[in-house]
Formats: sequence, structure tokens, C-alpha cells
Amino acid sequence: MEPELDFTLIAHRGYSFSAPENSFEAFDMAFEQGFDNFELDAQITQDGQLVVFHDQTVDRVTDGSGEVSDHTMDELRALKLIGGYEFKNDFSSAYIMTLDEFLGRYTGRAHPHLELKSREAALPAMVADALKRHGWLDVADTGAFDAPGITVSSFWADQLYRSKLRLPNVRHGWLINELTEETVDVCVKLGFDSVYPRAATATPESVSHAYDRGLSLRGWGIENDDDMARIYHSGAGGTTVNWPGEAKAFLEAMAE
Repeated sequence: MEPELDFTLIAHRGYSFSAPENSFEAFDMAFEQGFDNFELDAQITQDGQLVVFHDQTVDRVTDGSGEVSDHTMDELRALKLIGGYEFKNDFSSAYIMTLDEFLGRYTGRAHPHLELKSREAALPAMVADALKRHGWLDVADTGAFDAPGITVSSFWADQLYRSKLRLPNVRHGWLINELTEETVDVCVKLGFDSVYPRAATATPESVSHAYDRGLSLRGWGIENDDDMARIYHSGAGGTTVNWPGEAKAFLEAMAE
């Protein structure tokens, strides 16, 4: 049985519970299992390239150390990508990719939710140029979770606003810890399309208020089944999750 709500599971950094996060292996695994909405992260390398990487440092998910921004793309590529979990399969061929590589691979068949990770002034413009190069603006005017489609997100409202000014037809969503009237007001004032609260803080009342103001909404920060149940029952349209297959099975069982 399908869940009773129209609820989208977004593969967080790909299927990051089962393959190294932000790798082609993780994104392909999600896509092959029917999940065509991906969350990924973009930041800038020392030599001015856009890299798909989440943390500020490489320490947690590679065999290297130090700030991402202190490495060139070639140096990042040379690191062993080990991910954040113990994996059953061998992913020794996994590597850190550029944003151009990601965008070229999934053009026309996925919905990336692309997070601007840093406050570097050049980041929004560089991401906008990359989206244009790979034709992603052709699918900009779609729904919040339609594939193909594209969404830009960030915890930094100023960065998100800079991006929205450059890409007015692309969906933009603000990542926040708690959904309040004030955060909704900021989204509306700055012209954002969506608001993304931490799943553990979402309530049906706060979600309904965001919808009434014309915003779409999904959660983030799923750590356990309670978080998943809470965001699902809040009325949100979806959530990011590291284990989308297991989450789908949980929601289907809960809906029976």
C-alpha cells in the first residue's frame, strides 16, 4: 500500500546509508530504486571549481584531512572517499565529483535539491552558471518535487537571496531549524518558494501556516522513525533521508 499522503522521499546526498555520500554510487543507487529527488551540496575548491561535498573539512568521509577550500579539485579527487557508515559493498572506486559532472550525468531525469554550503560571495553565481551550462533552467518551472526539476537551498538566507536574484524562475528553499511565523515572513519577503524545517520541530499547525502563505515545505534531519512519522503526519510534502528505501517501507507499513 502506498502512503496515504503525497510524500516525497529525497535521497540525502544520495543513498548515503548504503554508499559513500555525494558519490555517483550513492546517487545511482537511489535512482535505480525509484528515488529521483536527490539532495547534494556545493562548495568551492582552492582552485575555483565547484565540488559536490558536504562537510567543511574532508576528515569525516575521506582518508585525508583539512578544509575543503584548502584543496584543489585534483587533490580532492585523489582522496579515498570512505563515507560515513560501514558499507556492505566495495566502493573503492568512488570519488569526489565536480558539480558539472553531477549535472551532466542526471540532466533531464532527476530533481536535485542543491544546497549552497558556504557564504562565499562567488558561490551563487558559479552555481547559476553551472545550471545554465547543463540546461537545467529548461526544467526550472516545475513543482516542488517533479522530476526533472531543480531546487536551490541553503541555511544562509543572504546566499539564497543572491541566488534567487540570479535565478528568479528556479525554486529556492530556506533550510531552518524551526518553523515560526517569523521564518515564514522572511521567506515571503525575500521571494523564496519553500521553507524546510528540521523534521523534529514540524507541527501540523506550523506547516499549515506555511502553506497558507504560499510556500511549499519539506523536512530535513531525519534521525529515527519518530522523526519520520512526525514530518509525515505534519502535512509536509516530503523530507530528505539517508535511507529512502527503508523509509518508504516504514511509511507504507504505517499507512496500512
